[in-house]
Amino acid sequence: MTFAPLNKLLAVNWLVWFTGVLEALLLARLVARALAARPDNPAFAWLYGITDPLVTPFLALQPDLPPFGAALEWPTLAVALLALLGGFALWHWRARRATPGRDPASYTPVSSRRQGRCTPD
Repeated sequence: MTFAPLNKLLAVNWLVWFTGVLEALLLARLVARALAARPDNPAFAWLYGITDPLVTPFLALQPDLPPFGAALEWPTLAVALLALLGGFALWHWRARRATPGRDPASYTPVSSRRQGRCTPD
């Protein structure tokens, strides 16, 4: 049995962590906008500054979004779901390539096995 190199497993771990941090930031933005967090607060200004480049392309999904006040941002929810699905797809693809495969020497096709036949006495 052969094992994958350590760098492939580390790449999978970094991908999972990156996706988790991205999800946490996007969901924090979603909750902050739903609770009408003030953008002049430095913490929320930083949060909005980090997540704005990700959400801005999707603002066409909700053109009547108010700039201030409590609002449920559908674009942020859409980006969070896309990030989750994309991270899971990449994780699945990388994890399948990083796990040990079957040993080719132990594989015997069904057609080459001896098939026993019963003969009547």
